[in-house]
Amino acid sequence: MKCKNCGHDNDLDSAFCEECGSKLVGGPSFGRNPQSKPKKEGSKTTNKILIVAIVALVIILGIMGGILLKLPGNSTPVVNNTTANNSTVTEQISLTAGVPVSQVPGLAQAISGTGVGFTTISYGGVTLDKNQCLYILSKGIMMINNAQTGNIPINQYKNPDNAYGTVTSATITKTEYVDMAQRTYTWMDNNGQSPNYIGIKVSGQPDLSPDTLLSLYSKVLTQYKSTGQLPVSVTIP
Repeated sequence: MKCKNCGHDNDLDSAFCEECGSKLVGGPSFGRNPQSKPKKEGSKTTNKILIVAIVALVIILGIMGGILLKLPGNSTPVVNNTTANNSTVTEQISLTAGVPVSQVPGLAQAISGTGVGFTTISYGGVTLDKNQCLYILSKGIMMINNAQTGNIPINQYKNPDNAYGTVTSATITKTEYVDMAQRTYTWMDNNGQSPNYIGIKVSGQPDLSPDTLLSLYSKVLTQYKSTGQLPVSVTIP
């Protein structure tokens, strides 16, 4: 190897010039190759750890989110668009549809509260006269006794020709007042007016006047409204 300082030709493996002692440029460093930089294996391991940590964090966050959603107060309420069918719906009274038998006890209670001396009474959005009330209550007793449902028509009835009654105080059994109720509304259906009187035991006897009948039927149905059973007997007045 030629020395750049003095021009002397040296051996190929010489590190210094044999002539002037200068260091030969490009010569071997005492037979050792320069060390190469070690590969950074640690960086790959770090990257793997970071990836695993991120995945684990995502999984943990997902689990925690699910738990929080299940906690009371954090769940979204479900909107129920179905209308409840078991709510109590009051049957309506109208002049065209009539009076539902389920509403008759309420009408009787209203009459008991005012007494039978009225000319007309308002109930359930309609105005009824005394003759109509007598018909509705007598027909209502029969329907309730027979466990019938439906509406009682609201018709027009004339006043009795000569209202009369000899009995003002009595205890009347269920069998008697049910029979009297049937005879009352049947008479009104056939004649278009209230009867002058109704017999307690015998048809045609002038026992109870229309006003006394109305008071009797009101007591029967008012007790039924409270107990759900037709009374065994009723005392008048």
